[in-house]
Amino acid sequence: MKCPYCENEMISGKICSLGKNAGLTWKDSEKQIRLNDEPKFVALVNGDRISGHICKNCNKIIVDYK
Repeated sequence: MKCPYCENEMISGKICSLGKNAGLTWKDSEKQIRLNDEPKFVALVNGDRISGHICKNCNKIIVDYK
């Protein structure tokens, strides 16, 4: 998938939470990136739940809501 902001290739992965104190992370086949540790956001995600694409150039994540 091409990034709609910069046209670079995006990487597939997932937004996940490994527990209340772990925060939200982005995981792909290579690494994890910590997004935040806000409890109200962590409660929405339990495990690997939200698939999407990340642009390492723009620092943007695009997710499908269905």
